[in-house]
Order: sequence, then structure tokens, then C-alpha cells
Amino acid sequence: MDPTPLSKAEENLPADMRERLSLRREQVAASLREHGAEEVRARVILVLDASGSMTVLYGKETVAGVVERMAAVAAHLDNDGEMQAWTFATHPARLPDLRIGELPEWIRSHVRAGEMSLFGRPRKRPEELEPDQVDMRLVGIRNKEQRVVAEVRAHVRENPVPVPTLVLFFSDGDVRRDREVDRELREAAEEPVFWQFVGLGRRDYGALERFDTLPDRRVDNAGFFAVDDIDQVPDQELYGRLLSEFPSWVEAARRAGVLDS
Repeated sequence: MDPTPLSKAEENLPADMRERLSLRREQVAASLREHGAEEVRARVILVLDASGSMTVLYGKETVAGVVERMAAVAAHLDNDGEMQAWTFATHPARLPDLRIGELPEWIRSHVRAGEMSLFGRPRKRPEELEPDQVDMRLVGIRNKEQRVVAEVRAHVRENPVPVPTLVLFFSDGDVRRDREVDRELREAAEEPVFWQFVGLGRRDYGALERFDTLPDRRVDNAGFFAVDDIDQVPDQELYGRLLSEFPSWVEAARRAGVLDS
């Protein structure tokens, strides 16, 4: 299996990252090919849990590894080779778009855990932050998944594209707002978006997990799986699980009129 050719921008990546990206893009293509969906294109949105319980995974660079591996999904699916991204804890925050050729700098600047502010919402931005960095004190440390789901939904409605949207949502669980999350995702079933949730630990995933099998939706618009140690999951297995339900959703959403044929 020959590696997928890289774009001119991607050729500027460090040699080891460039090689990993090329091989991973081919794994993504192979996973889609198994479902007869290699030609499918999509807008890819990454959502990263930045709550306090995720701090260890940020410190171990597990989340950085997740971002690098998801960049290969965007590189294959998105014709622009870009990935939009959000971080969230108590509050969601839009991150700058990830351009694949800028992957090392993007990870360094934007893959960061939430922080606690001792005196309410901070008024002064830390001087050491770069202009496009989020003040993670504004994001906080608690879990309020429904807020980021609502914000991503609003973005998709306000910025329509002619292809489906695939949301790759990573969380270590401890979901507390089940009713609100459930309501957001039920309403989202009528939108051209597939939500792929990935659990990064052994905590309670609540509605994120249960929604995968809930009835009374015109189209099943969400998938879920959890892994105890994503760093140890081979690329082939990860992409196989990550993309297993997206192609069938595309077909079902087209039949239901949720997606244009």
C-alpha cells in the first residue's frame, strides 16, 4: 500500500510527522474503502475536553497525539486540508482552524487544559499569551458538554457547506448534564452532522454513550466508543472504529433528506 501523496504545505512538516501523516491518511482511506465510502468528503470539526480531569492526559501529551492522528482524517476528508476545532470545560471556546502544514505549531499553542480562576471571570488577559491563544481561565475546569454541542451546532447552521460535517468529540466522561446534552443531540439529528464521540477513560459518559442507541430519531446521528489508553491503540484499529458509522449515516441522511443527494 503506497502512502498517500502529501500537499505542498504538508511537505514542510518535520520528517517524522510527515511520514506518520502520509501513512495515516492511507489508513483513513482504507477504513472508508471498507465501507464503500472512500470518495466521501466532509468538513471535519474537532472537539477537545479541557476539563480538570483531563489535565493528566494533556500533561502526558495524549491529547497532542490525538490531534495529530485526527489531522490525518481532515487531510483525507476535507478538500482544504483544514480542521475546525473547539475546546471546552465550563465554557466552550473556538480555536483557530488547524491547517495541516502548521500542525506542530498548532499543537504547541492550542492543545491546553482548562484552568481555574479564583476570582470569577478574569478581566485581564495574561501577557504571555500569543494573540490567537485562548485564555484557558475563561474555559474553566468543569464539564458542560451541552454548551459546546450547542455552539458547534450554531456554527454549522450559520456556515453551511455542500458536504456533510463530521464532529470528532473527545472526552474522558463524568457527564453531568444528561438531559441538556440529550436535547441538543436529538435536535441535531435533523442537521447534516454526524457526532462521533470517543471516551478517553473509564468515567461515566452518560448521554454521550447512551445516545448511540437511543430510538425515536429519524437518522442515527451519533456513534460512541471508549478506550482505556488511546496511545496504545494502533492507527488501523482507531480509524476503523472512528469511521465505522459515518459512511452508513451519510447514506441514511441522504435517504431521509437530511443531506443533499
